[in-house]
Amino acid sequence: MIEDNDVTKPPVANRGLSEEQIEEVIAHLRAGRRLPVYLSSHLFETPREYNLTYAGKARRADVLADTMAVPLQPVRTFGEPSRGWSNMLVLGDNLQVLRRLVDLKTAGQLCNADGTDGVRLCYMDPPFATGEAWEDRSGRIAYVDRVKGAEFIEWLRRRLILIIEVLADSGALVVHLDQRYSHYIKVVLDELLPGKFRNEIIVPRGIKGVQVT
Repeated sequence: MIEDNDVTKPPVANRGLSEEQIEEVIAHLRAGRRLPVYLSSHLFETPREYNLTYAGKARRADVLADTMAVPLQPVRTFGEPSRGWSNMLVLGDNLQVLRRLVDLKTAGQLCNADGTDGVRLCYMDPPFATGEAWEDRSGRIAYVDRVKGAEFIEWLRRRLILIIEVLADSGALVVHLDQRYSHYIKVVLDELLPGKFRNEIIVPRGIKGVQVT
């Protein structure tokens, strides 16, 4: 049990925390919950061997703190609910949806059948920054892939930050990209997940079906 007189509030100027965030830290400690990264990163510094610098890059803590969570809007559900959760297809901005999933995990509401928290596998297939517009089968514009350069790297990095927060401790992340930006995102991932890289799968061009064993 933590009493009020057991907690010395650090000066806001020294820790970069507002009074509201300090109270949130105390509330998490009292409840025995793990501190979210957007709070713990203000308190503990993690040295990094290298860092990719570019225009518009936000701090990891700010991405987590400033991204707004929205209620999930399921378009379709799959299978039987388990522990209050159903597999679902969700409509919305994936950045805000991921922030909502982070909140659910922090609250202990994103659990696997064995009781562990978080997602075990995430496969990410983002746009490739081709600069092109893509049509659906009827010929209508489905989406425009025109975000490029540092803006594309940061757009993807913010989602990777949230995906990493959603992952279980033993979870895996697979990112599908081509030659345009895969080398940049590899450095971004090495920064976010130091020492966690496992392998790279390269699919030769012009092959319609590839079996990976």
